[in-house]
Amino acid sequence: MEFTKQYFEQNCDLKLTEQQVGEIQNGKIVRAFETVPGTGIKKGLAVSVIDAPAQKVWAVIHDHNNFKDFMPNTAESILFDPAVLKEALDLKFDRFTADPKVLIEFLKKHRVHEMGNAPGYFFNLLDMPWPLKNLWYIIKLIDTKGENKWQNTWEMVAGNMKSDKGSWTLIPNSGDKTLVIYSAFADPGFIVPDPFVNLVLNVGLPGILQAVKRRLKKI
Repeated sequence: MEFTKQYFEQNCDLKLTEQQVGEIQNGKIVRAFETVPGTGIKKGLAVSVIDAPAQKVWAVIHDHNNFKDFMPNTAESILFDPAVLKEALDLKFDRFTADPKVLIEFLKKHRVHEMGNAPGYFFNLLDMPWPLKNLWYIIKLIDTKGENKWQNTWEMVAGNMKSDKGSWTLIPNSGDKTLVIYSAFADPGFIVPDPFVNLVLNVGLPGILQAVKRRLKKI
């Protein structure tokens, strides 16, 4: 399959330049941004063709319990039993804390190793650079796998930030290659200096795909 400018517009709702499309086809990571209406906050996209079959890429982005070992700024990562979600949310601790130890210890006792067919729930703790505080959240994960498109979407249900949602989209291609689109929107709920915003958009987003590529070389 050839990924053309028209293909991205019709199938991915992405408006890219011919240069960007060429860079994607050559395995480079292309970034795109758009401001989410009513928020003033930018939604970020990172797109690349990865030299690995979709099944292997899918396995890496679902290796939630090991995100702390290869995803940028990840201090703790726990995929946990959905049956204990309510109990977890009822725990007594400061929701604005940067280090929810009570919640982490509870969820570790209920760790699971795969999502199954139902929605999954995942805890993530991000080690943010000074002077920002660490961020944590619990997100709901949903998988949908069609013939030509596999997608993993998420949305925050609890955390010390205002909102976090996004998706992974995988489009299998011939020759054991996969088009990967990573989309993320995060509202920390407080003002973030422009230099940090630019760092996340220009370095953080492509860093996620780079981490996936590095992980694929090890498995």
